Amino acid sequence: MTMPFLEVKQLRKSFGELPVLREVSFDVEQGDVIAIIGSSGSGKSTLLRCVNLLETPDAGEILVHGQDILRGRMDV
Repeated sequence: MTMPFLEVKQLRKSFGELPVLREVSFDVEQGDVIAIIGSSGSGKSTLLRCVNLLETPDAGEILVHGQDILRGRMDV
């Protein structure tokens, strides 16, 4: 079994008292094509902004090839 290209584990993000991402987890294998769908305001853009580090998640892990890309960025 190979390591996923991207692993998102229990990602959380809130803006003030408004929780936007609640314990979001998924894996992406090398070569996978995925789609993120949902209604307006469901957190799609916030999820992508967290994965590409334009937003800092409140909690959780983002691993690329097993390396934690959030190390040292969160105050949890």
